[in-house]
Amino acid sequence: MYREYFGLNDLPFSIAPDPRYLYMSERHREALAHLMYGLNSDGAFILLTGDVGTGKTTVSRCLLEQIPDNINLALVLNPKLSALELLETICDELHIPYPHDNHSIKTCVDRINHYLLDAHARGRKTVVLIEEAQNLDSQVLEQLRLLTNLETNERKLLQVILLGQPELLDILAQPALSQLSQRITARYHLTPLNEAELMAYITYRLSVAGARQNLFGRGVLKQLYRLSSGVPRLVNVMCDRALLGTYVLNQQQVTRKILDKAASEVLGDKSARAAKKGHALMPWLSSFVLMLLLVATGWFYLQSPVGPEQPAIVTAPDVAKEAVEPQMEASESLAGLQWPDETSRLRSNSLAFQSLFQSWQLKYNPSQSGSPCYFAQTQGLDCMQGQANLSKLRGLNRPAVLELHDDENKPYFASLLALDGHRAVLSMAGKPQTISIDELQQHWYGWFTLLWQRPPAYENAIHPGEQGEAVVWLSKKMNQIDVHTRLPERQSYQPELIEKVRQFQLAQGLVADGIVGVQTLIHINNAAGHSAPVLFGDKS
Repeated sequence: MYREYFGLNDLPFSIAPDPRYLYMSERHREALAHLMYGLNSDGAFILLTGDVGTGKTTVSRCLLEQIPDNINLALVLNPKLSALELLETICDELHIPYPHDNHSIKTCVDRINHYLLDAHARGRKTVVLIEEAQNLDSQVLEQLRLLTNLETNERKLLQVILLGQPELLDILAQPALSQLSQRITARYHLTPLNEAELMAYITYRLSVAGARQNLFGRGVLKQLYRLSSGVPRLVNVMCDRALLGTYVLNQQQVTRKILDKAASEVLGDKSARAAKKGHALMPWLSSFVLMLLLVATGWFYLQSPVGPEQPAIVTAPDVAKEAVEPQMEASESLAGLQWPDETSRLRSNSLAFQSLFQSWQLKYNPSQSGSPCYFAQTQGLDCMQGQANLSKLRGLNRPAVLELHDDENKPYFASLLALDGHRAVLSMAGKPQTISIDELQQHWYGWFTLLWQRPPAYENAIHPGEQGEAVVWLSKKMNQIDVHTRLPERQSYQPELIEKVRQFQLAQGLVADGIVGVQTLIHINNAAGHSAPVLFGDKS
Protein backbone atom coordinates (compact mmCIF):
# COMPACT_ATOMS: atom_id res chain seq x y z
CA MET A 1 0.00 0.00 0.00
CA TYR A 2 2.80 2.44 0.80
CA ARG A 3 5.16 1.52 -2.08
CA GLU A 4 3.86 4.11 -4.54
CA TYR A 5 3.36 6.70 -1.78
CA PHE A 6 7.09 6.71 -0.98
CA GLY A 7 8.16 6.18 -4.61
CA LEU A 8 9.69 2.74 -3.94
CA ASN A 9 10.30 0.06 -6.53
CA ASP A 10 9.66 -2.76 -4.05
CA LEU A 11 8.73 -3.31 -0.43
CA PRO A 12 12.13 -2.94 1.26
CA PHE A 13 11.33 -4.88 4.44
CA SER A 14 9.62 -7.97 3.14
CA ILE A 15 10.71 -11.06 5.07
CA ALA A 16 10.84 -13.08 1.83
CA PRO A 17 14.43 -14.26 1.12
CA ASP A 18 14.99 -12.01 -1.92
CA PRO A 19 18.74 -12.25 -2.76
CA ARG A 20 18.78 -8.62 -3.91
CA TYR A 21 18.18 -7.53 -0.32
CA LEU A 22 20.81 -9.81 1.17
CA TYR A 23 22.86 -7.76 3.62
CA MET A 24 25.81 -9.65 5.08
CA SER A 25 27.04 -8.07 8.30
CA GLU A 26 30.49 -8.88 9.64
CA ARG A 27 29.09 -11.65 11.86
CA HIS A 28 27.12 -13.14 8.94
CA ARG A 29 30.30 -13.22 6.88
CA GLU A 30 32.12 -14.90 9.76
CA ALA A 31 29.35 -17.49 10.04
CA LEU A 32 29.54 -18.14 6.29
CA ALA A 33 33.33 -18.46 6.48
CA HIS A 34 33.02 -21.09 9.21
CA LEU A 35 30.46 -23.05 7.18
CA MET A 36 32.63 -22.89 4.05
CA TYR A 37 35.66 -24.01 6.04
CA GLY A 38 33.71 -26.94 7.47
CA LEU A 39 32.40 -27.84 4.02
CA ASN A 40 35.94 -27.96 2.66
CA SER A 41 37.23 -30.00 5.58
CA ASP A 42 36.94 -33.75 6.08
CA GLY A 43 34.78 -33.57 9.21
CA ALA A 44 31.35 -35.10 9.66
CA PHE A 45 29.26 -32.32 11.26
CA ILE A 46 29.07 -28.53 10.84
CA LEU A 47 27.00 -26.45 13.28
CA LEU A 48 25.43 -22.99 13.02
CA THR A 49 23.24 -21.77 15.89
CA GLY A 50 21.56 -18.45 16.64
CA ASP A 51 18.47 -16.91 18.15
CA VAL A 52 15.22 -16.70 16.17
CA GLY A 53 15.44 -14.14 13.37
CA THR A 54 19.21 -13.53 13.48
CA GLY A 55 19.74 -14.68 9.89
CA LYS A 56 20.68 -18.36 9.95
CA THR A 57 18.56 -19.03 6.87
CA THR A 58 20.12 -16.02 5.13
CA VAL A 59 23.59 -17.47 5.73
CA SER A 60 22.49 -20.93 4.61
CA ARG A 61 21.01 -19.56 1.37
CA CYS A 62 24.27 -17.73 0.71
CA LEU A 63 26.12 -20.99 1.37
CA LEU A 64 23.90 -22.86 -1.08
CA GLU A 65 24.77 -20.33 -3.79
CA GLN A 66 28.48 -21.03 -3.27
CA ILE A 67 28.42 -24.82 -2.96
CA PRO A 68 30.81 -26.35 -5.52
CA ASP A 69 29.42 -28.26 -8.48
CA ASN A 70 30.84 -31.57 -7.23
CA ILE A 71 28.57 -31.66 -4.16
CA ASN A 72 25.27 -33.54 -3.98
CA LEU A 73 22.98 -31.78 -1.50
CA ALA A 74 19.97 -32.99 0.48
CA LEU A 75 18.00 -30.14 2.06
CA VAL A 76 15.78 -31.01 5.05
CA LEU A 77 13.46 -28.13 5.99
CA ASN A 78 11.08 -29.98 8.33
CA PRO A 79 13.10 -32.01 10.86
CA LYS A 80 10.13 -33.07 13.04
CA LEU A 81 10.61 -36.60 11.78
CA SER A 82 11.28 -40.07 13.06
CA ALA A 83 14.59 -41.73 12.20
CA LEU A 84 12.95 -43.68 9.35
CA GLU A 85 11.18 -40.57 8.00
CA LEU A 86 14.44 -38.62 8.01
CA LEU A 87 16.18 -41.38 6.06
CA GLU A 88 13.29 -41.41 3.57
CA THR A 89 13.58 -37.61 3.18
CA ILE A 90 17.32 -37.90 2.50
CA CYS A 91 16.64 -40.60 -0.10
CA ASP A 92 13.99 -38.45 -1.75
CA GLU A 93 16.26 -35.37 -1.85
CA LEU A 94 19.16 -37.34 -3.35
CA HIS A 95 16.86 -39.28 -5.73
CA ILE A 96 17.85 -42.60 -4.17
CA PRO A 97 15.26 -45.29 -5.07
CA TYR A 98 13.85 -47.42 -2.24
CA PRO A 99 10.77 -49.67 -1.88
CA HIS A 100 7.97 -47.48 -0.56
CA ASP A 101 5.64 -50.32 0.42
CA ASN A 102 7.92 -52.55 2.46
CA HIS A 103 11.12 -51.03 3.84
CA SER A 104 12.94 -50.42 7.11
CA ILE A 105 15.71 -48.26 8.55
CA LYS A 106 18.22 -50.87 7.39
CA THR A 107 16.87 -50.76 3.84
CA CYS A 108 17.27 -46.96 3.65
CA VAL A 109 20.71 -47.01 5.29
CA ASP A 110 21.94 -49.66 2.86
CA ARG A 111 20.66 -47.65 -0.12
CA ILE A 112 22.24 -44.43 1.20
CA ASN A 113 25.58 -46.14 1.86
CA HIS A 114 25.60 -47.57 -1.66
CA TYR A 115 24.85 -44.08 -3.03
CA LEU A 116 27.67 -42.52 -0.97
CA LEU A 117 30.24 -45.06 -2.20
CA ASP A 118 29.18 -44.55 -5.81
CA ALA A 119 29.31 -40.73 -5.44
CA HIS A 120 32.78 -40.94 -3.90
CA ALA A 121 33.98 -43.14 -6.75
CA ARG A 122 32.81 -40.45 -9.19
CA GLY A 123 34.65 -37.72 -7.24
CA ARG A 124 31.51 -36.25 -5.73
CA LYS A 125 30.75 -35.25 -2.14
CA THR A 126 27.40 -35.63 -0.36
CA VAL A 127 26.03 -33.10 2.13
CA VAL A 128 22.81 -33.08 4.18
CA LEU A 129 21.69 -29.63 5.41
CA ILE A 130 19.04 -29.64 8.15
CA GLU A 131 17.26 -26.46 9.22
CA GLU A 132 15.51 -26.04 12.60
CA ALA A 133 17.71 -28.88 13.85
CA GLN A 134 16.72 -28.19 17.48
CA ASN A 135 13.56 -30.18 16.65
CA LEU A 136 15.54 -33.38 16.05
CA ASP A 137 15.23 -35.82 18.92
CA SER A 138 18.20 -37.73 20.32
CA GLN A 139 17.41 -40.96 18.45
CA VAL A 140 17.34 -39.17 15.10
CA LEU A 141 20.62 -37.37 15.85
CA GLU A 142 22.20 -40.70 16.76
CA GLN A 143 21.00 -42.16 13.45
CA LEU A 144 22.66 -39.24 11.65
CA ARG A 145 25.89 -39.96 13.48
CA LEU A 146 25.75 -43.59 12.42
CA LEU A 147 25.24 -42.49 8.80
CA THR A 148 28.50 -40.53 8.94
CA ASN A 149 30.43 -43.65 10.00
CA LEU A 150 30.99 -44.59 6.37
CA GLU A 151 34.44 -43.26 5.45
CA THR A 152 37.59 -43.84 3.46
CA ASN A 153 41.13 -43.49 4.75
CA GLU A 154 41.02 -39.80 3.85
CA ARG A 155 37.57 -38.50 4.71
CA LYS A 156 33.96 -39.04 5.68
CA LEU A 157 31.62 -39.81 2.78
CA LEU A 158 28.75 -37.79 4.27
CA GLN A 159 28.73 -34.33 5.86
CA VAL A 160 25.82 -32.98 7.89
CA ILE A 161 25.18 -29.25 8.39
CA LEU A 162 22.94 -28.50 11.38
CA LEU A 163 21.21 -25.11 11.64
CA GLY A 164 19.29 -24.47 14.83
CA GLN A 165 18.31 -22.27 17.73
CA PRO A 166 20.45 -22.03 20.91
CA GLU A 167 18.67 -24.96 22.57
CA LEU A 168 20.39 -27.20 20.00
CA LEU A 169 23.61 -26.57 21.94
CA ASP A 170 21.98 -27.95 25.09
CA ILE A 171 20.76 -31.01 23.20
CA LEU A 172 24.24 -31.73 21.81
CA ALA A 173 25.75 -31.29 25.27
CA GLN A 174 23.88 -34.37 26.54
CA PRO A 175 26.27 -37.24 27.48
CA ALA A 176 24.41 -39.60 25.14
CA LEU A 177 25.38 -37.38 22.17
CA SER A 178 29.01 -36.83 23.12
CA GLN A 179 30.25 -38.88 20.14
CA LEU A 180 28.31 -36.67 17.73
CA SER A 181 29.45 -33.47 19.45
CA GLN A 182 33.08 -34.56 19.11
CA ARG A 183 32.63 -34.87 15.35
CA ILE A 184 31.67 -31.20 14.87
CA THR A 185 34.61 -29.66 12.99
CA ALA A 186 33.20 -26.15 12.53
CA ARG A 187 30.69 -24.31 14.71
CA TYR A 188 29.49 -20.72 14.97
CA HIS A 189 26.85 -18.92 17.06
CA LEU A 190 25.16 -16.05 15.23
CA THR A 191 24.26 -12.98 17.29
CA PRO A 192 22.00 -9.99 16.38
CA LEU A 193 23.19 -6.84 14.59
CA ASN A 194 24.83 -4.10 16.61
CA GLU A 195 23.55 -0.53 16.34
CA ALA A 196 25.92 0.54 13.55
CA GLU A 197 25.13 -2.59 11.53
CA LEU A 198 21.41 -2.04 11.96
CA MET A 199 21.69 1.49 10.54
CA ALA A 200 23.70 0.17 7.59
CA TYR A 201 21.16 -2.62 7.13
CA ILE A 202 18.23 -0.15 6.94
CA THR A 203 20.10 2.13 4.55
CA TYR A 204 21.04 -0.76 2.29
CA ARG A 205 17.54 -2.19 1.98
CA LEU A 206 16.01 1.23 1.32
CA SER A 207 18.59 1.98 -1.37
CA VAL A 208 17.90 -1.33 -3.13
CA ALA A 209 14.17 -0.51 -3.07
CA GLY A 210 14.90 2.83 -4.78
CA ALA A 211 14.17 5.19 -1.87
CA ARG A 212 14.74 8.81 -2.87
CA GLN A 213 14.28 10.32 0.57
CA ASN A 214 15.30 9.67 4.14
CA LEU A 215 12.47 7.69 5.77
CA PHE A 216 14.09 7.01 9.15
CA GLY A 217 15.88 9.70 11.18
CA ARG A 218 18.88 8.85 13.36
CA GLY A 219 16.87 9.11 16.58
CA VAL A 220 14.22 6.76 15.19
CA LEU A 221 16.90 4.26 14.15
CA LYS A 222 18.38 4.30 17.64
CA GLN A 223 14.91 3.68 19.03
CA LEU A 224 14.45 0.85 16.51
CA TYR A 225 17.63 -0.77 17.78
CA ARG A 226 16.40 -0.58 21.37
CA LEU A 227 13.05 -2.09 20.46
CA SER A 228 14.36 -4.85 18.18
CA SER A 229 17.68 -5.61 19.92
CA GLY A 230 19.16 -5.84 16.41
CA VAL A 231 17.25 -9.00 15.38
CA PRO A 232 16.89 -8.66 11.57
CA ARG A 233 13.47 -10.32 11.34
CA LEU A 234 12.02 -8.03 14.00
CA VAL A 235 13.64 -5.05 12.29
CA ASN A 236 11.96 -5.95 9.00
CA VAL A 237 8.51 -6.43 10.48
CA MET A 238 8.69 -3.26 12.61
CA CYS A 239 9.94 -1.15 9.69
CA ASP A 240 7.23 -2.51 7.40
CA ARG A 241 4.52 -1.67 9.95
CA ALA A 242 6.07 1.74 10.65
CA LEU A 243 6.09 2.69 6.95
CA LEU A 244 2.50 1.56 6.64
CA GLY A 245 1.58 3.74 9.64
CA THR A 246 3.47 6.70 8.16
CA TYR A 247 1.52 6.28 4.91
CA VAL A 248 -1.83 6.06 6.72
CA LEU A 249 -1.07 9.26 8.65
CA ASN A 250 0.05 11.03 5.46
CA GLN A 251 3.53 11.69 6.92
CA GLN A 252 6.82 11.83 5.02
CA GLN A 253 9.07 10.24 7.64
CA VAL A 254 8.68 7.64 10.39
CA THR A 255 8.41 9.26 13.81
CA ARG A 256 9.13 7.78 17.23
CA LYS A 257 5.42 7.67 18.00
CA ILE A 258 4.70 5.76 14.80
CA LEU A 259 7.55 3.33 15.53
CA ASP A 260 6.24 2.78 19.07
CA LYS A 261 2.83 1.91 17.64
CA ALA A 262 4.42 -0.47 15.12
CA ALA A 263 6.43 -2.15 17.88
CA SER A 264 3.28 -2.60 19.96
CA GLU A 265 1.59 -4.34 17.03
CA VAL A 266 4.58 -6.61 16.45
CA LEU A 267 5.63 -7.36 20.02
CA GLY A 268 2.37 -6.77 21.84
CA ASP A 269 1.83 -3.77 24.11
CA LYS A 270 3.36 -5.42 27.16
CA SER A 271 6.60 -6.52 25.46
CA ALA A 272 7.05 -3.19 23.68
CA ARG A 273 6.61 -1.26 26.95
CA ALA A 274 9.09 -3.60 28.66
CA ALA A 275 11.67 -3.04 25.93
CA LYS A 276 11.31 0.74 26.15
CA LYS A 277 11.34 0.71 29.93
CA GLY A 278 14.41 -1.49 30.16
CA HIS A 279 16.43 0.70 27.83
CA ALA A 280 15.12 3.88 29.39
CA LEU A 281 16.59 2.78 32.74
CA MET A 282 20.09 2.34 31.29
CA PRO A 283 21.14 6.03 31.34
CA TRP A 284 19.94 6.36 34.96
CA LEU A 285 21.70 3.14 35.92
CA SER A 286 24.92 4.29 34.24
CA SER A 287 24.76 7.62 36.07
CA PHE A 288 24.21 5.85 39.37
CA VAL A 289 27.18 3.54 38.82
CA LEU A 290 29.34 6.50 37.79
CA MET A 291 28.35 8.38 40.98
CA LEU A 292 29.33 5.35 43.09
CA LEU A 293 32.69 5.18 41.34
CA LEU A 294 33.36 8.85 41.96
CA VAL A 295 32.45 8.51 45.62
CA ALA A 296 34.69 5.44 45.98
CA THR A 297 37.58 7.20 44.23
CA GLY A 298 37.24 10.25 46.48
CA TRP A 299 37.17 8.04 49.58
CA PHE A 300 40.33 6.24 48.38
CA TYR A 301 42.30 9.44 47.99
CA LEU A 302 41.09 10.80 51.33
CA GLN A 303 42.31 7.62 53.00
CA SER A 304 45.70 7.61 51.20
CA PRO A 305 48.25 10.08 52.59
CA VAL A 306 50.26 11.89 49.95
CA GLY A 307 53.79 12.77 50.95
CA PRO A 308 57.26 13.12 49.50
CA GLU A 309 57.82 9.35 49.60
CA GLN A 310 54.66 8.57 47.59
CA PRO A 311 55.43 7.58 43.97
CA ALA A 312 54.28 9.91 41.23
CA ILE A 313 50.93 8.88 39.73
CA VAL A 314 51.05 8.38 35.94
CA THR A 315 47.54 8.81 34.57
CA ALA A 316 46.13 6.80 31.66
CA PRO A 317 45.98 9.83 29.30
CA ASP A 318 49.74 10.37 29.68
CA VAL A 319 50.45 6.77 28.73
CA ALA A 320 48.06 6.97 25.77
CA LYS A 321 49.77 10.07 24.37
CA GLU A 322 53.08 8.25 24.20
CA ALA A 323 51.61 5.15 22.57
CA VAL A 324 49.67 6.82 19.74
CA GLU A 325 51.28 7.62 16.39
CA PRO A 326 52.29 11.28 15.89
CA GLN A 327 49.42 12.13 13.52
CA MET A 328 46.86 10.89 16.03
CA GLU A 329 45.86 13.36 18.70
CA ALA A 330 44.93 12.31 22.23
CA SER A 331 41.28 11.30 22.44
CA GLU A 332 40.65 13.70 25.32
CA SER A 333 41.35 16.68 23.04
CA LEU A 334 39.22 15.51 20.13
CA ALA A 335 36.53 17.89 18.95
CA GLY A 336 33.30 16.77 17.36
CA LEU A 337 33.07 16.30 13.61
CA GLN A 338 33.13 19.69 11.88
CA TRP A 339 30.70 19.65 8.97
CA PRO A 340 31.59 21.80 5.92
CA ASP A 341 29.24 24.44 4.59
CA GLU A 342 26.63 23.63 1.95
CA THR A 343 28.87 24.63 -0.98
CA SER A 344 31.65 22.34 0.23
CA ARG A 345 29.16 19.55 0.84
CA LEU A 346 28.17 19.54 -2.83
CA ARG A 347 31.85 19.22 -3.76
CA SER A 348 32.73 16.79 -0.98
CA ASN A 349 32.67 13.73 -3.25
CA SER A 350 35.28 15.02 -5.72
CA LEU A 351 37.38 16.52 -2.90
CA ALA A 352 37.37 13.22 -1.02
CA PHE A 353 38.57 11.34 -4.10
CA GLN A 354 41.26 13.93 -4.72
CA SER A 355 42.53 13.23 -1.21
CA LEU A 356 42.27 9.46 -1.75
CA PHE A 357 44.29 9.57 -4.98
CA GLN A 358 46.84 11.84 -3.31
CA SER A 359 47.51 9.06 -0.79
CA TRP A 360 48.51 6.93 -3.82
CA GLN A 361 50.76 9.78 -5.05
CA LEU A 362 48.36 10.55 -7.90
CA LYS A 363 46.73 13.84 -8.89
CA TYR A 364 43.03 13.56 -9.71
CA ASN A 365 41.23 16.36 -11.55
CA PRO A 366 37.48 15.58 -11.89
CA SER A 367 36.97 17.91 -14.86
CA GLN A 368 39.76 16.27 -16.87
CA SER A 369 40.20 12.75 -15.47
CA GLY A 370 36.63 11.49 -15.69
CA SER A 371 34.99 9.41 -12.96
CA PRO A 372 37.23 8.28 -10.09
CA CYS A 373 37.02 4.59 -10.98
CA TYR A 374 37.73 5.24 -14.66
CA PHE A 375 40.76 7.32 -13.72
CA ALA A 376 41.91 4.56 -11.34
CA GLN A 377 41.89 2.03 -14.18
CA THR A 378 44.05 4.30 -16.33
CA GLN A 379 46.61 4.25 -13.50
CA GLY A 380 46.75 0.48 -13.02
CA LEU A 381 44.32 0.60 -10.09
CA ASP A 382 40.69 -0.31 -9.62
CA CYS A 383 37.83 0.56 -7.29
CA MET A 384 36.30 -1.63 -4.62
CA GLN A 385 32.91 -0.36 -3.51
CA GLY A 386 30.45 -1.74 -1.03
CA GLN A 387 29.22 -1.77 2.54
CA ALA A 388 31.35 -2.79 5.51
CA ASN A 389 32.23 -1.97 9.09
CA LEU A 390 35.46 -0.70 10.61
CA SER A 391 36.65 -4.23 11.34
CA LYS A 392 36.56 -5.03 7.63
CA LEU A 393 38.28 -1.76 6.70
CA ARG A 394 41.00 -2.50 9.24
CA GLY A 395 41.49 -5.89 7.60
CA LEU A 396 41.72 -4.34 4.12
CA ASN A 397 43.99 -1.59 5.53
CA ARG A 398 43.57 0.87 2.67
CA PRO A 399 42.48 4.54 2.69
CA ALA A 400 38.88 4.86 1.59
CA VAL A 401 36.20 7.38 0.71
CA LEU A 402 33.32 7.13 3.18
CA GLU A 403 29.77 8.43 2.84
CA LEU A 404 28.90 10.16 6.10
CA HIS A 405 25.54 11.58 7.21
CA ASP A 406 25.02 14.54 9.52
CA ASP A 407 22.25 14.83 12.13
CA GLU A 408 19.82 15.87 9.39
CA ASN A 409 20.94 12.83 7.35
CA LYS A 410 22.56 14.96 4.66
CA PRO A 411 25.35 13.03 2.90
CA TYR A 412 28.95 14.24 3.10
CA PHE A 413 31.94 12.44 1.61
CA ALA A 414 35.28 12.20 3.39
CA SER A 415 38.47 10.23 2.85
CA LEU A 416 39.58 8.02 5.72
CA LEU A 417 43.39 8.31 5.83
CA ALA A 418 44.44 6.80 9.16
CA LEU A 419 42.92 4.65 11.86
CA ASP A 420 43.87 3.24 15.24
CA GLY A 421 41.91 1.70 18.07
CA HIS A 422 40.36 4.98 19.22
CA ARG A 423 40.81 7.64 16.53
CA ALA A 424 40.34 8.21 12.83
CA VAL A 425 41.94 10.84 10.58
CA LEU A 426 39.59 12.15 7.88
CA SER A 427 40.00 14.60 5.07
CA MET A 428 36.70 16.43 4.62
CA ALA A 429 36.34 19.23 2.08
CA GLY A 430 40.14 19.22 1.78
CA LYS A 431 40.78 19.74 5.50
CA PRO A 432 42.08 17.07 7.92
CA GLN A 433 40.08 16.20 11.04
CA THR A 434 40.93 13.77 13.83
CA ILE A 435 37.83 12.34 15.46
CA SER A 436 36.97 9.47 17.79
CA ILE A 437 35.90 6.08 16.45
CA ASP A 438 32.57 6.49 18.24
CA GLU A 439 31.98 9.79 16.44
CA LEU A 440 32.79 8.20 13.10
CA GLN A 441 30.46 5.26 13.63
CA GLN A 442 27.59 7.58 14.57
CA HIS A 443 27.71 9.18 11.12
CA TRP A 444 28.82 6.31 8.85
CA TYR A 445 26.34 3.68 7.64
CA GLY A 446 29.01 1.49 6.03
CA TRP A 447 29.30 2.71 2.40
CA PHE A 448 32.89 2.98 1.19
CA THR A 449 35.10 3.09 -1.90
CA LEU A 450 38.79 2.18 -1.85
CA LEU A 451 41.52 1.65 -4.43
CA TRP A 452 43.50 -1.53 -5.04
CA GLN A 453 46.15 -2.65 -7.48
CA ARG A 454 45.51 -5.45 -9.96
CA PRO A 455 48.06 -8.27 -10.38
CA PRO A 456 49.50 -8.89 -13.88
CA ALA A 457 46.94 -10.27 -16.34
CA TYR A 458 44.24 -10.30 -13.64
CA GLU A 459 40.77 -9.98 -15.15
CA ASN A 460 38.38 -11.64 -12.71
CA ALA A 461 38.56 -13.72 -9.54
CA ILE A 462 40.99 -16.65 -9.82
CA HIS A 463 39.05 -19.94 -9.54
CA PRO A 464 40.44 -23.45 -9.01
CA GLY A 465 41.70 -24.98 -12.24
CA GLU A 466 42.44 -21.66 -13.96
CA GLN A 467 45.77 -21.03 -15.68
CA GLY A 468 47.86 -18.04 -16.61
CA GLU A 469 50.19 -15.31 -15.48
CA ALA A 470 47.90 -14.30 -12.59
CA VAL A 471 48.28 -17.80 -11.10
CA VAL A 472 52.09 -17.50 -11.33
CA TRP A 473 51.85 -14.18 -9.47
CA LEU A 474 49.61 -15.81 -6.85
CA SER A 475 52.03 -18.69 -6.23
CA LYS A 476 54.94 -16.26 -5.84
CA LYS A 477 53.02 -14.17 -3.32
CA MET A 478 51.94 -17.20 -1.30
CA ASN A 479 55.56 -18.37 -1.16
CA GLN A 480 56.56 -14.93 0.12
CA ILE A 481 53.93 -15.15 2.84
CA ASP A 482 54.67 -18.74 3.90
CA VAL A 483 58.39 -19.38 3.40
CA HIS A 484 58.28 -22.68 5.33
CA THR A 485 56.09 -24.56 2.84
CA ARG A 486 57.15 -23.21 -0.53
CA LEU A 487 55.39 -24.63 -3.59
CA PRO A 488 56.65 -24.77 -7.19
CA GLU A 489 55.60 -21.71 -9.18
CA ARG A 490 53.10 -23.01 -11.72
CA GLN A 491 50.64 -21.50 -14.15
CA SER A 492 47.78 -23.82 -13.09
CA TYR A 493 45.76 -23.22 -9.93
CA GLN A 494 45.91 -26.74 -8.47
CA PRO A 495 44.95 -28.39 -5.12
CA GLU A 496 48.16 -27.68 -3.15
CA LEU A 497 48.03 -23.96 -3.91
CA ILE A 498 44.24 -23.88 -3.45
CA GLU A 499 44.57 -25.37 0.03
CA LYS A 500 47.30 -22.87 0.88
CA VAL A 501 45.02 -20.01 -0.18
CA ARG A 502 42.12 -21.45 1.82
CA GLN A 503 44.21 -21.63 4.98
CA PHE A 504 45.31 -18.03 4.40
CA GLN A 505 41.70 -16.89 3.88
CA LEU A 506 40.61 -18.63 7.05
CA ALA A 507 43.41 -16.99 9.06
CA GLN A 508 42.36 -13.59 7.68
CA GLY A 509 38.68 -14.08 8.55
CA LEU A 510 37.64 -14.36 4.90
CA VAL A 511 35.37 -16.90 3.25
CA ALA A 512 37.72 -19.89 2.88
CA ASP A 513 36.57 -20.93 -0.60
CA GLY A 514 39.93 -20.82 -2.40
CA ILE A 515 38.61 -18.23 -4.85
CA VAL A 516 40.98 -15.27 -5.10
CA GLY A 517 38.78 -12.19 -5.39
CA VAL A 518 39.45 -8.56 -4.56
CA GLN A 519 39.37 -8.91 -0.76
CA THR A 520 41.71 -11.89 -0.82
CA LEU A 521 44.06 -10.06 -3.22
CA ILE A 522 44.27 -7.06 -0.90
CA HIS A 523 44.97 -9.26 2.13
CA ILE A 524 47.65 -11.15 0.15
CA ASN A 525 49.34 -7.88 -0.82
CA ASN A 526 49.25 -6.71 2.80
CA ALA A 527 50.78 -9.94 4.07
CA ALA A 528 53.44 -9.98 1.34
CA GLY A 529 54.54 -6.41 2.11
CA HIS A 530 53.23 -4.86 -1.11
CA SER A 531 53.95 -1.14 -1.36
CA ALA A 532 50.63 0.71 -0.97
CA PRO A 533 49.12 3.40 1.28
CA VAL A 534 47.66 1.94 4.48
CA LEU A 535 45.48 3.10 7.35
CA PHE A 536 47.89 1.94 10.04
CA GLY A 537 51.28 0.27 10.35
CA ASP A 538 54.09 0.76 7.82
CA LYS A 539 53.21 3.69 5.56
CA SER A 540 55.27 2.40 2.61
